[in-house]
Amino acid sequence: MKSISPLIIILFVFSFSAYGQNESQPKDINEAIRFLMKDCPDSLKSAIKTHKDDTLINLISPWSSDLKAYRGISEWTGSNSDKKTEIEKYYAGFGITEGDHIAAIILISFKNYLNTGKTNHGELIKQFQQIEERWIKEDKVRFTTDSLRGFYIPKDLDDCIARIDRLLSKSAKKEIREETEEDFIVSAHFGFGRWMRNHWQLWSGSRLTRYFNGKGIYQAESISGIILTSYYRHFTGKAIDFDAQVKLDQDYWKVVTDPVKSMFPKNSGNLEFKTGFYYQSKKNGQGFVHVGTNPNNDDIWLYDYYLGWAKISEAQLSELDASLPENKEGLLMKIFEVK
Repeated sequence: MKSISPLIIILFVFSFSAYGQNESQPKDINEAIRFLMKDCPDSLKSAIKTHKDDTLINLISPWSSDLKAYRGISEWTGSNSDKKTEIEKYYAGFGITEGDHIAAIILISFKNYLNTGKTNHGELIKQFQQIEERWIKEDKVRFTTDSLRGFYIPKDLDDCIARIDRLLSKSAKKEIREETEEDFIVSAHFGFGRWMRNHWQLWSGSRLTRYFNGKGIYQAESISGIILTSYYRHFTGKAIDFDAQVKLDQDYWKVVTDPVKSMFPKNSGNLEFKTGFYYQSKKNGQGFVHVGTNPNNDDIWLYDYYLGWAKISEAQLSELDASLPENKEGLLMKIFEVK
């Protein structure tokens, strides 16, 4: 079966993130409740009203059938980047930074509002402030401990596969068996994949990230992608081929990583890299050419991990941009004067 390229995941992540950033989002608890009152279906509201507080977040977990509600709250509270959402900034002012804590506070507040017309928001803030203070101490042993934030952290890939197999229901496994590898990884990326990245601490670091770092894999998205691919292959009786997955990921990051200043050609100036082109190389597989511009003189430089550097004109860049994917490599060979 054809292996999914990390490129598919990365492009999908980018398009999904861009979509989420364009959506209207709440800036505080009052707006969040107004959003939920409007967007949550009556069936979910009824479930929230009677559910236990400590497991309330499970109603919007990756296994929930109510994807709209889950997607909304996850976009408010799961940026995992320096560019925080308005409600993440709001809760950071209270000393609360964990996405799941923010989601829990919002949901419990929403439950209280549905039942009593009040939120009890202040008391919830104090409870979760205490939890995050404990977690600061926990962080000191995050790369060796077998649990973080109340969740077990697998020690290696085999442990990941075993944990996933225990977590997934029979109905979920039935659906997986009917999917192709590529469809499963793309569909799971924002559900169970996101759950792994958050709860197995793939963003912040854990003994599992240390294990993958030792194999040469450093990106949280890459780690979860390899875990999902490996689980699917194990579950369907295919060879996991871990070394090939690692090489594919490493090859991808080699070509897409921007060149650093120490690599710039002489007299090129301070180049800025804001765009580039993917292409398929007959010799090297996945290729990517970076487009660098000098804001002081409008010079244009191309950088390719395999081909090196080439200074080009605006007309050449336009021709490259307009060319079909199957023709890009041929144009690049001419530009870089490869015989």
